[in-house]
Amino acid sequence: MRFYKALSKVKALTFDLDDTLYNNAPRIAAAEAWFSAYLTERYALPQFTANPAFWAQLKEECAAAAPSLRDDVTLLRARALEYSFARLKCPLSSPSEAMELVQIFIRKRSEVPVPPASLQLLSYLKSRLPLAAVSNGNVQLEALGLQPYFVFDLRPSLQPGRRSKPCADLFYEAAARFGCALSEILHVGDEPATDVNGALGAGCQCAWLKGGIAGLSPGSVALRQLPTLELDSLQELQLLFP
Repeated sequence: MRFYKALSKVKALTFDLDDTLYNNAPRIAAAEAWFSAYLTERYALPQFTANPAFWAQLKEECAAAAPSLRDDVTLLRARALEYSFARLKCPLSSPSEAMELVQIFIRKRSEVPVPPASLQLLSYLKSRLPLAAVSNGNVQLEALGLQPYFVFDLRPSLQPGRRSKPCADLFYEAAARFGCALSEILHVGDEPATDVNGALGAGCQCAWLKGGIAGLSPGSVALRQLPTLELDSLQELQLLFP
C-alpha cells in the first residue's frame, strides 16, 4: 500500500466490480464466444458469425455512429444486435427481441466466481461503513452473490441517462444517496481512466487496485494523475478501517 495524498475522513465506500472484486476478463471472453455460437445456431446464420470478432466489429461501427451509446453497454449491445442482424439481411422482429438476447448474454457473462476473500472483505467493511457498487458494466449482482453487501448499485444500464465513468454522474448520485460529501467517499477500482480519473475528477478519494485483482488491468504507465492511495492487494483495505 502506498499513499500519494493524505486520506481524509471516509464515510462511505464505492466499488468498481469487473476486475476489482473478481477476475472478469476470462469470463467475458468465454461469454462472447458462447453468445456468438448461440446466435449463429439459433438464427441459422453463416458460419463466419460464430467468430466474436464479427459482432465486435459491428458493435464498434454502431457505437461510432452513435457515441452516446457507449455510456450504456446494455443498450449499445441491443442496438448493435439490431444493426448486425439488419446487415445480415435477417432483421430481428423488434427492439424487444434484441433486448431479450442481451439479457441472455448478461446471464452468461455473470457466471463468474467471486473469490471468497473478496466476499469476506466486503462483509468486514460493511460492518464499518456503507458500501455501494459504481460500475460501467452490466453484470448481475444477484448471480455473483454480491447484492447483500451494497446499499445501492449505480450503473448507466440501471440509471438511464447517467453517463459512465470517468464522467462524474454516478459519483454525484452516490454522494446524494449516501448523504455525504463527495470528498467523504473512497472509491475502489482497478482502471486508471474510469476509476482513478473518474473518482478524483468528481471530488472523491480513490484507492487504486494496481493491475486489478488478477494483475491484468492497466498499470502505472496508464495513470494520468495519482490516486489517493495505491493497493497491491484488495485485502489491504482492511488496514484502513480497523
